[in-house]
Amino acid sequence: MTSSAPAAICVDWGTSSFRAYLMDSNGEIIARRESPRGILTVAAGDHEAVLAAAVGDWRTGAGAPTILMAGMIGARQGWVEAPYARCPAGLREIAAAMVTVETARLGGIGLVPGVRGSAPGGAPDVMRGEEAQILGAIALTDRADGVFVLPGTHSKWARVVAGRIASFTTYMTGEAFAALKQHTILGRLMEGEAEDRAGFEAGVRAAAALERPGDLLHAIFMTRTLGLFDQLAPRQLSDYLSGLLIGAELVSGAVGVRSAVVIGSPALTARYCAAGAVLGLALEPAPQDCAPHGLLALLPHWRAR
Repeated sequence: MTSSAPAAICVDWGTSSFRAYLMDSNGEIIARRESPRGILTVAAGDHEAVLAAAVGDWRTGAGAPTILMAGMIGARQGWVEAPYARCPAGLREIAAAMVTVETARLGGIGLVPGVRGSAPGGAPDVMRGEEAQILGAIALTDRADGVFVLPGTHSKWARVVAGRIASFTTYMTGEAFAALKQHTILGRLMEGEAEDRAGFEAGVRAAAALERPGDLLHAIFMTRTLGLFDQLAPRQLSDYLSGLLIGAELVSGAVGVRSAVVIGSPALTARYCAAGAVLGLALEPAPQDCAPHGLLALLPHWRAR
């Protein structure tokens, strides 16, 4: 398909990375750029200059495309805080809560809010940036109902009903794995970086065997003892711990669920799909580049509000 004139510049601006996509009205990505200029590298007051340096040349000439942004750029630590939209939240609700950032060089920029939900005990749960990915996955898969899983530092399990995020749950799986591997005694016995499927699947099966909530804390320590007594090789321990934590997340998140769509990097999505296969859960990879497609889907609703 031949790309038409640019319709939007869609920016996924997170804590540690910056991704920008020049898109036409048909959803084709005309060009893309990526840099390590996450919000933690940008001083207060410098956001417009950093953004202009990154995508300003995409806005030359008449009919310059509108800029839409999602991610931690809209957090309290970002450019301008965009308050959370409340579940249930779909295109209309999220567009209605978008904040317009007026700039001298780049025009009015649409800043997407995060989404706020409630945990079973009533405590608040939040996402920021993932809502754009979910909206994009809905558009790309034409799936208005179902479960969408977003693995990562803080994994999300979102239940979507009629195209709206009805509820979601956050799991600190990625951050817990990194902390345990890098900052506890568990990492002392781990060797190598190559993936070990057998070790990973053993961890997933161990998670499936847990009977009580506190059993996971015991099972985590078994990562050390299995290595001490040579029941797992040093090269298997990291993947065992990964499988244990991902497996525990899947066991919890998939209650009452038989299938889900996974939105993430190819490597991490593959790990989740492999864990799902061990547990008898059908996990399907989402198309790539969900975030910019979610932002593009928001554009007409933002303009019409």
